[in-house]
Parts: sequence; C-alpha cells; structure tokens
Amino acid sequence: MEEKRYSRMLMPSILSVSLLTIMAPTAISPALAAIREAFPQISATQAKLVLTLPTLIMMPLGLYSARLTARIDKKKLLLVGMTLFLVFGVAGGFVNDFRLLLLMRVLFGIGLGIMTPLSTSLIFDFAPDPGRRSKLLGIQGASNQLGGLVFMSLSGVLANISWRYSFLCYAFVIVSIVLTTFFLPSIPPLQPKESAAGSGKQRLDKKLFILAFFAMMIFACYFVINTDLALFMDVEGIGDAEECGYALSLMRIPAILAGVMLAWIMRKLKDWTMSFASVIMAAGYLIIAASHSYGILMVGCLIVGLGGGFALPPISLFLPRIVTPRQRTLGVAIIMSVAQLGQFISPLYTDLFVNSADPESSRMRFVVSAITTIVIGLMILAFARTLPKKPIAEN
Repeated sequence: MEEKRYSRMLMPSILSVSLLTIMAPTAISPALAAIREAFPQISATQAKLVLTLPTLIMMPLGLYSARLTARIDKKKLLLVGMTLFLVFGVAGGFVNDFRLLLLMRVLFGIGLGIMTPLSTSLIFDFAPDPGRRSKLLGIQGASNQLGGLVFMSLSGVLANISWRYSFLCYAFVIVSIVLTTFFLPSIPPLQPKESAAGSGKQRLDKKLFILAFFAMMIFACYFVINTDLALFMDVEGIGDAEECGYALSLMRIPAILAGVMLAWIMRKLKDWTMSFASVIMAAGYLIIAASHSYGILMVGCLIVGLGGGFALPPISLFLPRIVTPRQRTLGVAIIMSVAQLGQFISPLYTDLFVNSADPESSRMRFVVSAITTIVIGLMILAFARTLPKKPIAEN
C-alpha cells in the first residue's frame, strides 16, 4: 500500500490507537492502593488482578483477532474493539462488587485484545519500506509511552478524589474512534494465495515463539513498576496515589524520547539494542530498590522509562527476519498477545523469588526484575545472531 495515496491523518489515526493499547491495562495503577482499601476483604495479589486480568484475556483474543482479519475488514474490527474498550473500561468505576469489577476488566480485555495486534499490523500494511517502518514503530513506541503519561497523570489526580474516577481516563478512546472512522481506509480481507499443487499451509517458524517468550519476559519485567510501585510507596511511606501517578507518568517522558531516537539507535547498535536497553532498565530498578526518598525513586523511574522505551518496540522489528509478509499480521498478534501475558505473570513471576512475609519483599521484587532483564537482554542478543540479516520474502 502506498501511504501517499491516503490522508495525512492516516498515521496519526493509527498512532492514536497506540496511545491506548500497551499502557491501558495499567493506566489505573495509581488507584490500586485505594481500590484495595475500598474492598478490604481482598489481598494485595487479588487487587493486582484489576491490572493483570485484561492482559490474560488479551492473549487469546489477539490471536483470534488476527484470524478474523482474513474474513472481516480491519477498520470495522478495530471500531468494534474500541467500542468495547470505551464501554467496559469506563464501567469499571461504577461497580460496587469486586467480582463485578473483575468482570468489567475481562470484557475490557476483549476490546483491548482486538485493538492491540491491529495497531501494529496496520503500520506493516501502510509502511512497506523497512526504514519508514522502523521510524514509525519507534514513534508508535513513543505513542504508547505518551498514552502512559496521559493516563497515569490523569488517573493519579482522579484517584486522589475517588478510585472510581480513575476509570474515566478510558474515555479518551472516543478521539481514536472519531479519527479511525473518518481517516482510516477500509482494509478488506486479504485473499488467500494460490498454493502450488501438493503444497500445504506454510508453517510458522518456531523462532517466532522463542521471540514471543522474550517479549513476554521483557514486558513482565517492565510492568513490575506498574503493579508494585503504588504498594511499595504505600508500605515505605514514600508517597500517596497522586505522587505515584506523577512518578509513573514522568517516566514516560524519557521513554517517549527513546522511541523518537530508536531508529537512530538501532542504526548504530543494531542487534545490540536490546542488551543496551536491558542494562539501562536494570539500573533503574536497582535505584528504585535502594530508594528511601521520593526524589531517588523518581530518578529510578525515569531510568526504567528510558530503558523500556528502547526495549519494547524493537521486538516487532525482528518479525520480518522470521516470517513471510503474509504471516506478519498473525506474527504480530502472537508477539503482542504473548507479550501482554507478561503483564499478567509479572506479579506471579516475582512471587517465585520473593517471600511476601519478608519486610524487604517490596524492594526485592525490583531486584529480581533487574537481574531478569539483563539475562533476557543477553539471550535476545544470542538469538538475533541466529536470524538472517535481511527480511524473508514471500515464497
């Protein structure tokens, strides 16, 4: 597809969806402590389900969404997902029963699961040039972080009034619905390619699933800050929900800068980009773990944000070296769905290494994340050496 044939608002329309997707499940993180107080019968782990349950739902829905694109116009599918996002995202603030709140988060996750793979696959559809694609994926990463900045700031302020108001930040999707309706062209289902006689369906390379595992672990480590920072600050007496919201918001600023710089960084570091990012992210987590004041904690958050901005977008850029062009939508769905699972397993993973009864448990979770991030960064470097240098062409 030639991007120049379409409105200049095409890419802003696609990127507006990216504002909503990655950070949406954890946008209400600053309200987590207040939600637990509103439902005193639940444990800290149960409270975190409000953040992590949508990501569990996103995994199968993302895969199903990719398959639906073979039968349904991508634009229509995206609008359905955004409608579910709006209705059930905002509805979470109107319930009085914790089980009903979790149900709203499940239905919200369905909408988010439809939206997430489409937000990335549309860039592959409208930006066939690899250089342009790298730049746009970097900007998409910046858009993801900008969404976190907007959502976390707004959510923190609203949570200080009432935890219910924090769910109103999901109403921002109305802007994306309007942009998508007027500026995103219809994308009819791709007709299946005629196969040669005697040939079957082309199988996905197993390396795609290895890449998906790495994406899941990077996301699991990155989202520790979303699931644990509010509780950490509350236990240590470092700040309240509003200050947590500011910390989680401001860390998006270096992440946005990292996304803008990503294409240049990748030209310089190439396959070393992920290892470079993992060291930065780990350093930030170690600073948070050692912090006893809001200022030091903020420094750690900013460094984690910078590392995350460099680490998250390049995952998708490995795809053309693993799958054919026709497999990319499904490949994106697999990567994004499994990566989102990382948000769900994040607290469960740190629980494997940390005893919750230990007074230092809240600090040790950040140490575990730092060590894991470095290990995964080195494994991705070794994995990249096994891939071809150029994108795989269609057979």
